[in-house]
Amino acid sequence: MREIESGILSSFRAGILAIRSDGTVSYINPIGAKILEGCSIREGENIHPRAGENVFFRVLSEALSMSYLPTRVEAELPGRDGERQNLGFTLSELKEGEDRIGICAFFKDLTHVEMTEESENLKERLLMLGQMAAGLAHEIRNPIASIGVHASFLRSHLSGNDKLLSSVGMMSREVEKVEYIIRECLNFVRPAELGLQPVKVDTLVDGVVARMVTLHPGMKFSVQQPDSRERTVDVDVALLEQALTNILANAVDACQGKGTVNIFLGVSRHFTELVQLNRRVGRLLPGNSGKEEEFLRVHIRDNGPGILPEVQDRIFVPFFTTKKTGTGIGLPIAQKIVHAHGGVLDMVSEVGKGTEFIIKIPMRHSSGR
Repeated sequence: MREIESGILSSFRAGILAIRSDGTVSYINPIGAKILEGCSIREGENIHPRAGENVFFRVLSEALSMSYLPTRVEAELPGRDGERQNLGFTLSELKEGEDRIGICAFFKDLTHVEMTEESENLKERLLMLGQMAAGLAHEIRNPIASIGVHASFLRSHLSGNDKLLSSVGMMSREVEKVEYIIRECLNFVRPAELGLQPVKVDTLVDGVVARMVTLHPGMKFSVQQPDSRERTVDVDVALLEQALTNILANAVDACQGKGTVNIFLGVSRHFTELVQLNRRVGRLLPGNSGKEEEFLRVHIRDNGPGILPEVQDRIFVPFFTTKKTGTGIGLPIAQKIVHAHGGVLDMVSEVGKGTEFIIKIPMRHSSGR
């Protein structure tokens, strides 16, 4: 059986690299070794000392400590004969039974034709999805609008009949819910067009929290910073506010409107100069120097019941929800917005103790572009 498994892995058309939790490379298949000829790594080596060599090794090193692994990542690294090489890869957990013992990277060389073909195929699929969503929205909105009009008409002619008025009111609320889902679906499939401008992060976060306090008086919100240093980041204000609001609203729902949410603002440094998340075209940090870059970190932690381990890997899947009244689109949209800014949205949750979402966004500055 082991010979069959070894044969399958060896003949797999993509590179496979397995790394244990301590950073030790436990397996690399022949195709993977060939792809990485320009920066070869052997079984038994540790990935951490080599994190400074290229972005692929840096992402692998950092991913060992991440709870939510990024997918569909692209990186540029040194190839053979001094050329640059584009690598596309996805990460998954390496498990032994129920225990996570490391991570596994599946990667392909996307340089030249293959990268162009995959990019074009993805664009076509997204375009088709957007067209389907727009068509369905149009077909659904017409009958929904008609139901809403007739519900309003009935309400005006049912004064005194509390039972029927209650039913008509329920119809109106359901119509509003369907319209909201349609809007959110269209927002999700629509490309994120960023209008970047320098923003003081603490001011932006304070404004979002102030609105949440007004809407949810039963919740307690706190914002903490390690120091009083001004943190200015180039972001799309409206989109980042939406992402923060969606995550905070998820925390409120988890706490059933009676809990605590702690928000921490900080800055960390990472090697991420040419990482592209979820097929995003272009460099994340235009004009970067190839050195460590500063990232804004926003930690949002609630004291709710936490997320069950068996559903944690599905929380960013569109329309997946464990709530009776949820749409399952809020967190995927938040993730899409963070990724559009060249960032990462990670999650850590423990049943009975709460959930923490971590946003990391490059601290771009107009003067540095």
